[in-house]
Amino acid sequence: MRDVAARLGVPSATLRTWERRYGLVPSGRSAGGHRRYSEADIGRLAVVARLVADGMPVHAAVAAIRSDPDVSPAGVGRAVEHISGDLVSVLLAAAARRDGVTVRRHVDRVIVQRGVVRAWDEVLVPLLQSVGERWREASFGIAGEHLTSEMISTSLRMAAVRASRRIPGSEPSRVVLSNAEEEQHGLPLLALEAALAEAGIGCHSFGARVPSRTLADEIGWSRPDVVFVWASMRRPDLGVLDTLEVEGHRPALVLLGGPGWSKLDLSSIDDVPVERTTDLSDAVARIGELVGTR
Repeated sequence: MRDVAARLGVPSATLRTWERRYGLVPSGRSAGGHRRYSEADIGRLAVVARLVADGMPVHAAVAAIRSDPDVSPAGVGRAVEHISGDLVSVLLAAAARRDGVTVRRHVDRVIVQRGVVRAWDEVLVPLLQSVGERWREASFGIAGEHLTSEMISTSLRMAAVRASRRIPGSEPSRVVLSNAEEEQHGLPLLALEAALAEAGIGCHSFGARVPSRTLADEIGWSRPDVVFVWASMRRPDLGVLDTLEVEGHRPALVLLGGPGWSKLDLSSIDDVPVERTTDLSDAVARIGELVGTR
């Protein structure tokens, strides 16, 4: 048991408690009665340890692995859905009672434990989708929506600050992040800024409602390699590209994020390389390919 406990990073006493209270017993015993853990046994225990570290109660973590016979450390299957669903429920309940401290604490924790990309995909996006469905309810309201957004914004900003301390500040940023003109949804941009910082990539982020002329001026001044522009509202064209030639600098790539660009015909854009990105992980990977890490 001691070797298994060391491998999992948990005390032997914890394994004994899980065995006694929750029936997490090894599948074999030696002739002398000593525990014999198979690799499958250790894999299930590793998943329980991971879920408990993510904040799930032990009884819920055990129920999660028993609901998925193929659960493993490499792919925890429905166990991740269990804990993410539990977290979203906790966060929604806290927002409904206007408990911003609890919302912020849980969001901070999940970002630290999972990293920005996983936290965004597994918890924050489902949470924001649920909030979008509930803001019309009297028990939740616009106040609950604003509180949730504000707490997530604060947590993402702090995550970016923590990670950016490891990025040298003497070199100019090669990445510019901006919302499209009149676009007010700033959380995706904050998530990308924090995720890039975790990946060791610095950027300049200009937030919501950036006029196209202002963005073009910034591109001409800072001469970035990559420009990322987010839009959730439909955009029939990419007007900012019309001004880039005037500034005398074309970035290596303009990366478009968000559903607002879904109807844009990229084949009609010849002067500047333009691509769509599908999600946060894809955006970080694509930008990393072009600028690398410091």
